[in-house]
Amino acid sequence: MTHATPGAHIPVHPRYLAASDGCADPVFAPLTGPRWHKRTDEWGNYHAFGDQGRLHIGIIPEYCELVEPIGLWHIEARPHREAPALWRAAMSDGTPPEIIAALTTTLAADVETGGDRPPYLRYSGPPDTVWSPLTEAGWQHSTSEFETRALSPDLLAEVTHTPPRPGPALDQTREEAWQVEVRTSDAGEALWWAEFHSDTPVHLITAFAAALASPQPLWRTAHTLPPQVRRLINGV
Repeated sequence: MTHATPGAHIPVHPRYLAASDGCADPVFAPLTGPRWHKRTDEWGNYHAFGDQGRLHIGIIPEYCELVEPIGLWHIEARPHREAPALWRAAMSDGTPPEIIAALTTTLAADVETGGDRPPYLRYSGPPDTVWSPLTEAGWQHSTSEFETRALSPDLLAEVTHTPPRPGPALDQTREEAWQVEVRTSDAGEALWWAEFHSDTPVHLITAFAAALASPQPLWRTAHTLPPQVRRLINGV
């Protein structure tokens, strides 16, 4: 086995194993122009507010009164600045920023369309389209009575959709109907995870899924890769 030179950039494939390199720039890079306002709050968290406050993308390592204390990344959309969130998404600190960037790039394009009901506030159809980029990449797709899921060829990544069920069980259904989880083994905690509210427009989740399953590697230096990932990558 040949070992990577210290500091050399390594192509990580499948890309979801790259985890985060600690750089948030790819996520915020698409959020430019007069429709976006970025700031750091008093706790040191970083926020981007878009489309007159209807969109909020934040990296929240510390306490923040704006969001629930779950995950590092938070995305929320609301019909107007003072309204409750229509949908939300959260991602853990290990989520590759390049994959989150696929979502923020799509949001930025939605904002540019303008209007009272931009695409990120509209119903965009049944969840079927989310599975297309995954199955095209060789993921196993299955449906049971309670959920639909796609499992990566190496069995390390999974996307699950648990739709609301009619009747009394509806009150007990998780609002975070979409779950993405990446593991490096059957045991232990997830390398990273992401979750999306049931009302998240499907085209946004599809963008995330396409980036997740893309055959293009992500580039990392050896020291940014978690130890459990290094053993899975030849040459590290």
